[in-house]
Amino acid sequence: MDSRQRVLAAINHQSADRVPITFDAEKEVIAALQKHFGVSTRDEVWDALHVDTRLIGVDHNDLRIREENGLLYDFWGIGSVEQAYPGGTYMEYAFHPLAEMTNVEEIEAYNWPNADEISFESLTANRLKNPDKATIAHITHGGYFKATHLRGMENFMLDLAMNEEIAAKIIEKVTDYLFASIERLCTEAGDTFDVFYMADDFCTSNGPMFSPDMFCQYVKPYLSKIADLVHQHDKKFLLHVCGAVRPFLPFIIEAGVDVLEPIQTSAHGMGVEGLKRDFGDDLCFYGSIDLINVLSTGTPEQVREEVLKNFNILGAHGGFIVGPGHTYIQPDVPLENIISMYKTAYEECHYASAVC
Repeated sequence: MDSRQRVLAAINHQSADRVPITFDAEKEVIAALQKHFGVSTRDEVWDALHVDTRLIGVDHNDLRIREENGLLYDFWGIGSVEQAYPGGTYMEYAFHPLAEMTNVEEIEAYNWPNADEISFESLTANRLKNPDKATIAHITHGGYFKATHLRGMENFMLDLAMNEEIAAKIIEKVTDYLFASIERLCTEAGDTFDVFYMADDFCTSNGPMFSPDMFCQYVKPYLSKIADLVHQHDKKFLLHVCGAVRPFLPFIIEAGVDVLEPIQTSAHGMGVEGLKRDFGDDLCFYGSIDLINVLSTGTPEQVREEVLKNFNILGAHGGFIVGPGHTYIQPDVPLENIISMYKTAYEECHYASAVC
């Protein structure tokens, strides 16, 4: 079984030869792994860890992508600045272009990105280089999440509660771009990918950031449309939501989402036993290895035990792709714990065995 077949089997709730494996990490972690394995490229790190997936973005050619006055601007016009912390650096949002707007007319008149500017060179090159890997394509964040970047988190949360027209208009404009871009991706580059990925963080570790009614009003409609779009082209839909998303899972399933990432098991209500029992027939679980309490602070043997436990629960009868319970492994994770995680998944989590 090759990687592509293995991942698609898991998404279709079938048992493969072994559990499929995914990976991503902060750049400092990747550099440390390159040194550890004596390799020079990201692909070589992924191969050394026996990773079955490749997450590849479309290419954005918008002229607003630039560096100016110490800020790096993206194709939405959002500005970020590099910040240092003890483990390395990260990019922090520092300019929200819609922050000062006060009415729908201003939102409508904003210079929104156009789906015509995307292209697919990176996806094409990856498919040629990694034809046997499961390629996961992404374009941008979901409507809610991107709205918080464009407007600023505090402003947009107030919009949801007090200025429904502005909230709805921003989500509409973001999702218009998303729908048009996904249509182009599927029709012009459908042979380059297997799964469509979108991050849309709307939960804390304690619960969702807004009510189920708001979710069904603002978020579920565009999730349903995205799911319909990708399913029409025989692709799968992977949704990233950190935190305690359990209260929204029935709606997410109704919308047609196939795969949920990253399964933050330390968050409220996100225990693997209950997730598999209540939602395992409908969702493939992607991730789940606790970054906070196991990968960062545990021993290699505790990491091994966590991988085996989650495989035996979430992986029963398929429906599981093992990876970190946060998309990006952080620099405070000991290298030996990363190695233990991937060694255990590759060597011990086989479906031919009744128990790992």
